[in-house]
Formats: sequence, structure tokens, C-alpha cells
Amino acid sequence: MAGTRKAAPLLELVDLKSGEVVQRKQRVPHAFDGKGYTLEGHGTEVPNFSLNLSGTEWDILDWVKQHGGCANPIRLEPSEVAPLLCSTPNTIKAAVARLVKLNLMLRIGGPRSGTYQLNPRRFWEGSGEAHVKACARMDPPAVTPDAKALATALKAAQKAADTAREAAESADEAEEVAPGSRLAERTRATAAATHASAILAVETAVNLGVQLPMQLRRLLQEAAK
Repeated sequence: MAGTRKAAPLLELVDLKSGEVVQRKQRVPHAFDGKGYTLEGHGTEVPNFSLNLSGTEWDILDWVKQHGGCANPIRLEPSEVAPLLCSTPNTIKAAVARLVKLNLMLRIGGPRSGTYQLNPRRFWEGSGEAHVKACARMDPPAVTPDAKALATALKAAQKAADTAREAAESADEAEEVAPGSRLAERTRATAAATHASAILAVETAVNLGVQLPMQLRRLLQEAAK
């Protein structure tokens, strides 16, 4: 007579004080390889898209991520990275210098070390506990816009304000020519939409720390009324 196979024991977590069964919380692995999680920081700091990063600068951030630079210092040799990114060593050097200036990347060691890590306040891969320890150890600075980012934001705000003003003038003209018509309604709706876009562009510039000219400050003041 064949022997019967014993069933595997059913294990449960039990609260020793109350005797209640506690359901085990499943650990969430990384999407593919189970190495933790990948974090893209956001919040009070300026978003990456507002910094007017070049294509090469975006490529370098991605290259550093792919080579473990979210949680560990890695070597970045411009002469080796340039062919991979279809660029030149000098372009890579300039892009790395700007990313360091923006505090998106941190230089680990001296100025000639060639070793970098992505700012853990903005990028991280690993456990939450390790993330906290890394931030405490490195005391990473906040991401800050440079002159290029500020100039781009101001230019965008001025262009949006000019477009809103032209749209408002067109709406006024349409109302004079054909008051209450469908054309007047459409142009007024377009003017309202462009005005909202202008306010958003100006607010973005303010959040980055741009010193606004009087015209743009008045636009914000009028919107606040």
C-alpha cells in the first residue's frame, strides 16, 4: 500500500497579544529584476522638464541610470560615453558640467575623479531604508535652475503673454464687428484659453525664481483680482 503524502503545513502570522491572525504584507519587487524600486523624485523642487535640458543631457541622465548611478557612484569617461550617445567628448563634458551645476548629478570625490551619482533627492533605486541613509550620508542639495533655465522660462512667459494679448485684441474686434455671433464667441473662447496658458507660463517662471518685468507682474496681479 502506497504511503500517503503529508500536506505542507499552513503557516500564519499571529498577534501574540490578541491571538488574531495577521496577514503577511507582500514585498513589492522591482518591475523586472526584484532589486527594489525606482524613484523619480518630485514635489517642491523644480521639475526636470522646466530646466531646458538638451538632448545630450537627457541621454546622460538615462545612461547613468542604466549603469547603476541611481544608488552608487559610477565612472563616466566622456571619451567612452560619447560614441554610445552619438556625441563628442567635449559635448559630453559640457553636459555633465551643467548637470552637476543643476545638482541633478553629484560629483563624488575631487574635481578630477570622473565619478558621479544621480542626486538621490531626485533619482533613486533601492529600498526605502537605504534611500533615507543615502540622503542622510550625502546631504544632497536641492535641484536648482541655472541661467539657461531661467532665461528660457522668461522667454516662454513673455511669448505666452504676447499671444494672450493678441488673442484678446482679436476677440474685442470680433465683438465690435459681429456682436453675439459665433465668430465672436469662438475668438473670445480662444482668448480665454490663451490667457490661462499665459498665467501658467508666468507662474512657472515665478516658481523657478525668475525676476519678472512689470508687464508680466501686472498680468499676475490682474489674474489674482
